[in-house]
Amino acid sequence: MTGDTHYDLEILAELAEGLLDDAEARPVRAHLAVCDPCGERLADLAAVREVLAATPTPAMPMGVALRIDQALAAEAGRTGRVAAAVADSPDWDRLMADAPWETASGPSREPAPSQEPSREPEPVRLGVVADDGTVVPAKRRTRPARRRRWAIPVTAAAAVAAIAGSATLSTGLLTASGGGGPAPVASVPIVLPPPASVEPSQAPRLAYKISDSDFNYSNRALREPLGDYFAPTRAWLTADSVDDKLMRCIGRVSKQVGKDPFQVDQGYYEGQEASLMLFRKNSASNKVQVRVLDPECKNLRKPALGTWD
Repeated sequence: MTGDTHYDLEILAELAEGLLDDAEARPVRAHLAVCDPCGERLADLAAVREVLAATPTPAMPMGVALRIDQALAAEAGRTGRVAAAVADSPDWDRLMADAPWETASGPSREPAPSQEPSREPEPVRLGVVADDGTVVPAKRRTRPARRRRWAIPVTAAAAVAAIAGSATLSTGLLTASGGGGPAPVASVPIVLPPPASVEPSQAPRLAYKISDSDFNYSNRALREPLGDYFAPTRAWLTADSVDDKLMRCIGRVSKQVGKDPFQVDQGYYEGQEASLMLFRKNSASNKVQVRVLDPECKNLRKPALGTWD
């Protein structure tokens, strides 16, 4: 006790956790029966214990667990102990080859291979001449530049109009000066061609939605209604802004499943970069098939069924 009056927090915490033996716990309980301040402090410690017990423990990322296992195996090998073999992540593509959704019953129409959008050649990088004569290169745009074809006729028309205005101004100056100068030349009217009406090119539309949320999914999140995670997303990507590697992976998985996904999201799974693909089991069912794949188009998680809402 502190000052022969009250017990300190360490003794009360050990009593709450059951770490004191009977001989030590007996006088503490007798003191709590007559001391209200110590009883209140013990109640506060019990409340803290309940809060800590209710706090969920975060799951360890798969990559960290594998590195720990590999480090333990290497340490056991150096000391001469027999270490258990550390198994790599299972090859879900081979294990799930005979799954019902992998082998479709009856004749199935093979989906047409997705056509990769044609990319425009990157424009020549230009620069700005500084005062000292050096050329400062212009900054490269992060996204592919969309060429405005309708701006070319307008630019040409503006250039011709500027030349015509300069010629008219020069003729007026020569006429006003008089004297023995040359006779002014009659200006010839210039007929400008109307700008060609060219509609801006539109990126090819995809049969499914692709988003880039960067959300870190977990097994618990994938067991919940997936519409809560996918439906709020509004930044849908177009075909010309999606990586070719991802498009090839979507085509490969769609061929295995026998249909196209209705939504794809690029994010993370248990801390690892991954792409999540959702396939509807049928149009009337609320069940969807969830595929989680790494950047090399290999399954990070066993394909399973989930609910949309």
